[in-house]
Amino acid sequence: MSMVAEHPDEERIGAFVDGELAEDERQAVAAHLESCPSCAAGVEAMRALSRRIAAAGPAPLPTSLPARVRAVLAAEAAGGAGTDEPAVRPRRPAAGRMARLRENIAPLAACLVVTALLSSSVTWWVARDGSQAMSRDALVTHDLLTAHLRALTQDGAIQVASSDSHTVKPWFAGKVDFSPDAPDLAAEGFPLVGGRLDIVDGKRVGALVYRRRLHLVDVFAWPAPTQADAPPDARVERGYNIVTWSKGGVTYSAVSDLETAELERLAQLL
Repeated sequence: MSMVAEHPDEERIGAFVDGELAEDERQAVAAHLESCPSCAAGVEAMRALSRRIAAAGPAPLPTSLPARVRAVLAAEAAGGAGTDEPAVRPRRPAAGRMARLRENIAPLAACLVVTALLSSSVTWWVARDGSQAMSRDALVTHDLLTAHLRALTQDGAIQVASSDSHTVKPWFAGKVDFSPDAPDLAAEGFPLVGGRLDIVDGKRVGALVYRRRLHLVDVFAWPAPTQADAPPDARVERGYNIVTWSKGGVTYSAVSDLETAELERLAQLL
């Protein structure tokens, strides 16, 4: 019996996105998402927002905050040091001191909350506008690497395991707007091992998974903005190689720790 209701609650969906569910629960939620477009769309939105918040980075705390904290602590110490002049400044009851401390710290707590909210707001605006932070190309590159690493670390690299292109390609039908061709390139040293769904640039895309010796290669594919072909463009992101090209109206991005030359060879084969 499944451990997850037909429609998982928001808390369980959030735990699924954060990778905090037990394996049986994760599989049950993943199975539900395949048949529920509304829940799947909610997961995609949560993941997209999380990536953009992480990409923009945190907002710095106000430079005046340390001095204000020291001032509050110094004021509290002075208020509690009545033993030197007991007749003039009697020691306040503990409850009174704590109340005054709360009064002094409350504005600082509010400042921290406002700072956090401003950070989130600025992050959201940056992700939407793009002119003050990373370019769209950089955000796509970030999404590609994040998707690749997430699949490797969460044992989710393959959702349909098969080397048969006639099994893998139809599996994408109805799950993404575009079903990529999935040729098996075992004869050329790149056997097809399966495919999965992932999110790039806020959109659900198909990912073909190839193996090269002990390395896995994710090849993400989505419709190109133009029909013009584009040669492979290689870049390195955090030690991983990413090669992107366009062919026949399709944009491909291969991500792996393989050498760039091997990814470019795969680009030629596809």
